[in-house]
Amino acid sequence: MDQQLIEKYFKGNCTAEEVERVEAYLQKGETEEMDAYLHEVWSATAEEEVIVPVKKISRWYGIAATVTMLILGGTWLWQSERKDTGRAATVHNDTVVNKSDHVQLLTLTDGSKVFMGPFSSIIYTSQYNDTSRELWLNGEAYFEVAKDSRRAFKVHTDGLVTTALGTAFNIATGNQADGSIQVSLTAGKVSVSTVSESYLLEPGQMVRYRKGKSLELPAAFNVATVLDWKNGKVVFEGTSLEDAFAKLQSRYGCTIIFDNAQLGKRKVTGVFNRNEGAIHILNVLRYVHNFSYRLSGTNHFIITGDERKQ
Repeated sequence: MDQQLIEKYFKGNCTAEEVERVEAYLQKGETEEMDAYLHEVWSATAEEEVIVPVKKISRWYGIAATVTMLILGGTWLWQSERKDTGRAATVHNDTVVNKSDHVQLLTLTDGSKVFMGPFSSIIYTSQYNDTSRELWLNGEAYFEVAKDSRRAFKVHTDGLVTTALGTAFNIATGNQADGSIQVSLTAGKVSVSTVSESYLLEPGQMVRYRKGKSLELPAAFNVATVLDWKNGKVVFEGTSLEDAFAKLQSRYGCTIIFDNAQLGKRKVTGVFNRNEGAIHILNVLRYVHNFSYRLSGTNHFIITGDERKQ
């Protein structure tokens, strides 16, 4: 499989034979080429925001060829044209993006609810709720999945696939400095798998995965910490500064640069309201751990020194 064929598929330009080939590929647990393609789409989204007119439709066929963000009074609506020119022409792709630092709620056509975290992206295929229920996530989201014994609900995150029938769980892809993905189950059961291994999670369990590494053993998690974003909070619980910086970047769409490994390992515990903002939280962390920083441009912080004696 190559990215050119994947792009051709989402643009609706494939032949019937090519459509069957790509759809067979999408059923696999490991889709590195798809992950690479989606990364390019998300990168382009970060560079340019496209706003298009919105109209309410009775059925979402979810997927336009261009990256689109549709906002209307805090509620996300979406649309795409579906031409009756053969099966291949009905395949489209759409990226739904939360460009704000607030939570956005998406209600899918199967009744599933997706609470999108700040600056998160989701991509659907046009087959959603027809022959399959699959999506690709970049960022953080909480899923309340409608039960459907015929079609499992699958979330793809950079080589990791989370599968459920009817359940509730959280996925975060940007809260760890090492790039680890966290899947946390609050209700029901989910299977979390890579191409070579998998775990079945019970409520209250979390699993972490870093690309190229083995899945960590499932472990208990603190719901208040994992779902802080959904409740308008930023919670640190014995969190390393490097992970705290990663969480601030994820929550506020900012950039924090530092190269002091010893500073990054220091721990912080505290609860903040989301509305206090990145600068206030960073100033509190600076006061506690005696480091300095400078602001370069908008929302771009550079840690410039460690004022504490080594």
